[in-house]
Amino acid sequence: MKIVISAGDPSGDVRAGELLEELKKITTLEVSGLGGSNIEKAGGNILFNLDEYSVMGFAEVISSLGKFRRLRRLMRSHILSADPDILLLVDYPGFNIPLASWAKRNGYSVIYYISPQLWAWGRNRVRKIRRSVDLMVTLFQFEVDFYTEYGVRAVCSGHPLADSIPLPLKSETGGEIAFLPGSRRQEISLLLAPMIESFIILRDAGMVSSASVAVSPDVPPELYEQAADVEGVRLACSVEDALSDATAAVVCSGTATLETAMWGIPFIITYRTSPMTYLLARMLVRGVSSIGMANIVTDSAIASELIQKDVHAENIVSYVKPLLRDTDARRNSLLGMKLVRKALGQKGSSERAARYILEALNENS
Repeated sequence: MKIVISAGDPSGDVRAGELLEELKKITTLEVSGLGGSNIEKAGGNILFNLDEYSVMGFAEVISSLGKFRRLRRLMRSHILSADPDILLLVDYPGFNIPLASWAKRNGYSVIYYISPQLWAWGRNRVRKIRRSVDLMVTLFQFEVDFYTEYGVRAVCSGHPLADSIPLPLKSETGGEIAFLPGSRRQEISLLLAPMIESFIILRDAGMVSSASVAVSPDVPPELYEQAADVEGVRLACSVEDALSDATAAVVCSGTATLETAMWGIPFIITYRTSPMTYLLARMLVRGVSSIGMANIVTDSAIASELIQKDVHAENIVSYVKPLLRDTDARRNSLLGMKLVRKALGQKGSSERAARYILEALNENS
């Protein structure tokens, strides 16, 4: 099977790498395109590295339009020369949805893995999906229900975190506070400082003695210098490492909220972006009242959310403090973790996704 892949952000690269490993077990693969280290480890030929194209927010995308126009031309040229059996798109909607439309017009089979959050902000774009995507493979069942309503062929594979985190950690009081500031440069630059300031307040008040910060290998290490210089803070090499001795966590919105819930650590959610991006998001987002994925997939407020100007050290301290002790808030949060685990489905999601993709290819051949 010859695949051209387009995965332009770190979390999509992780999921795509897991999927390709499963596809390799059932067919021969030749993979090339846009991605990162995880796709490369799975045998993909990375022609365009996501490090150059991973941006977060509407305003940031607008400022990078020239760069994305060039990438679009390069990807189209590569698709024409590679002549793949499948164009495999992974999330990254601002780039991938137009690419899907072009590919379908030019006669290519298009499969989308990990649905864009059209159910929140892009219902008017579902028509483009219906016209240009042969199969949408989602991580959540509610997304299948959404697409089915609009006539899009969709199947749910479940979430790979059910495989990579089969059991929660044993979270107890008296441990560290963990900080997960994200995997993108912008997230880290906006969230890490108030996180570290909150730790200093908690440490000086005697509520915690140590903290961990999950470090992303995809961003410059100097972004973490402000944390490394603080007494009691350790830099952790992964989310699991950061949460391994955590009583509670402060987490950026997105997939990290699902990971933290699956590890069974009570947490609060922080979200900060540029004022223009946030203003545009408020105008476009409809139908959801939460910003954290863990809250969205459970349709419950399992974690408090601090957004934009509310993300400051004093607020973080106020909201995370009850989670550090044996309180009703902590016990309710631990119960909420179980709702997330149920929403993410059974083990074997990447294997199911690989099977769905192979079946779709055989139907179209």
